[in-house]
Amino acid sequence: MAETLDTTSAEPKKGKFPSSIPYIIGNEAAERFNYYGLRAILTTFMIAQFYNRSGSTDPAVMQAAEATANAKTHDFVAMTYLLPMFGGMIADWFWGKYRTILTLSLVYAAGSVLVALSVDNEVLFTSALMLIALGAGGIKPCVSANVGDQFDESNKHLISKAFDLFYASINVGSVLSILLIPYLKAKYGPMVAFGVPAIAMLVAVFFFWAGRHKYRRVPPPKSDPNKMVILATAFGSLVVSYLYFDKTLHAGIGPVLGAWLIMVLALAFIFKKQWFAKPGNFVGINLFALTNGGFGAAAKEYGDEAIEGIKSVWRVLSVFAFIPVFWALWDQSQSEWVVQASKMDLDFLGITWQAEQISFVNAAFILAFIPLFSFVLYPMLEKMGIRVTPLRKIGAGFVLTALSFVVIAIIQGWIDAGERPNISWQIFAFVILTAGEVLISITGLEYAYTQAPPSMKSTIMACWLITVTLGNLIVSVIQNNIKDGGFFAQFHGADFFWLFTGICAVTAVAFMIVSPRIKERSYIV
Repeated sequence: MAETLDTTSAEPKKGKFPSSIPYIIGNEAAERFNYYGLRAILTTFMIAQFYNRSGSTDPAVMQAAEATANAKTHDFVAMTYLLPMFGGMIADWFWGKYRTILTLSLVYAAGSVLVALSVDNEVLFTSALMLIALGAGGIKPCVSANVGDQFDESNKHLISKAFDLFYASINVGSVLSILLIPYLKAKYGPMVAFGVPAIAMLVAVFFFWAGRHKYRRVPPPKSDPNKMVILATAFGSLVVSYLYFDKTLHAGIGPVLGAWLIMVLALAFIFKKQWFAKPGNFVGINLFALTNGGFGAAAKEYGDEAIEGIKSVWRVLSVFAFIPVFWALWDQSQSEWVVQASKMDLDFLGITWQAEQISFVNAAFILAFIPLFSFVLYPMLEKMGIRVTPLRKIGAGFVLTALSFVVIAIIQGWIDAGERPNISWQIFAFVILTAGEVLISITGLEYAYTQAPPSMKSTIMACWLITVTLGNLIVSVIQNNIKDGGFFAQFHGADFFWLFTGICAVTAVAFMIVSPRIKERSYIV
């Protein structure tokens, strides 16, 4: 059982929902329509358009084409969830959340339009995806943190429900797009299918701009030129790594991030004064503590409040260390599971579905499970004397995620044997995976905000999103290895999914051992 250090007082519950929330919800629904509409058809489009244009049924050709497209998809997702680091820095250090969201949303919209216009050019298409990653990644930590910023002491008891609505808006947008966009692709072709999400992104920008006078804005601190050095060197080295290792050598996201990490460490020592200068940043304070006798000495230098904030960050990161495994499995539902669905009997409820449409089940069940869990399951467990804590939710989520892959592995075994199982079996796996998602993703989103010190909320949200990058990096590295005939090539067919089932099961056990030792402290501004 996790020890909870609650700093909030027992005040009467009053206040009302901020008037800015509808604009945030509308923006998020339209933006997610764009993102998930693109994701729904991305893998199968790239297989058919770029990597197996002849439609070969040769197993070796199909495996290589599927592995390449899946790796490219996971590379795109990994970059999308890495770049929130920079969006968080820009928002927390320079522009604030509003200006960051508006500016990078325009970049996002430009990339979406370019994707629709480049369906016949692989180089331009994948470059446009990186433009989307820059815009989408840049706004991600700011949008979710902006939800929390709309609350104060008078209505902070409503923040959980606001995050539930925020997450519901994600799934309203995704349900509609996952059902519509594959149909448009089959009926009118990829340009229209990618063009409609681009229009949705323009609508998202308008929604956000329309609420400009309603937002409660938390201004960034006074500008520090040292922080500009940090941002410029970190982002510049990432661009150089990407252009060389991905666009020139076509080596995938793994080498890009590896080279970037080495370059960042080198630049950190070159610009040591700027990176570690007072008032200390997270890295600088930790280095001071490490070289001067611990956090006690650091507290004398930087103050008790700053050090408690640093400790809170480490507590959050100790939870986040497990989350990449969840995303390594979950994001396969938008790529590897889609490829699996294309080999199944797609007749269900009297309808012949497109393989890319099946993942709408995830979003649909999210909408059902949010109120079911929040208003029925959790209160029922509390009445039974079972305390429902964020960390216990996450642990249970890992178990369910592993079970969903047990079902998927069994399905793939049937396909390997030449059978054509009905899509209802994959829908069953989606139901289990969605329950795990509610327990991990929604809980983690709120946990990232509430457990982060006020000065680092956007940055901690970025760290939460980086767990998605690391999860997709795991899958990308394995898929690229399969494409090249490496060690993981032996894990083909059902064995591929059994591999990830085992990884998740081990993670679940490890989390259950570690999580009772993690303290919690809530920060609400």
